[in-house]
Amino acid sequence: MPLIDLRQVRREIRLAAVLELLGWRGCERRGVQVRGPCLVHGSSSPRSRSFSAHLGRNIWQCFRCGVSGNALDLWLRVRRQALYPGVLELYRHLGRDVPWLEQSVSPGINEDKRGSNKMRD
Repeated sequence: MPLIDLRQVRREIRLAAVLELLGWRGCERRGVQVRGPCLVHGSSSPRSRSFSAHLGRNIWQCFRCGVSGNALDLWLRVRRQALYPGVLELYRHLGRDVPWLEQSVSPGINEDKRGSNKMRD
């Protein structure tokens, strides 16, 4: 299974894009900070302000259920997915290419060590 570059995923996935994909609508905005109902625990009122998202810093927190994280964390929690399939689905929804890690094998890992202990004349 190929590896995903999670550092790049966390750098390039914007919280605003995830909130839009999830159909979230905030009820209060102050600059880059928005508040509204929590997607994670499912606030019962659309006027709830328990969920806070800082779009500039790309982080969120719910003051009721106590969870927080970045854009990827929110996607995985709301969609109830494991990391690998969640990233694949998110990138598919965004219409982007998944950032795969280049697989590299360090030279000498599987080499026979006996050849390096030759006796000299």
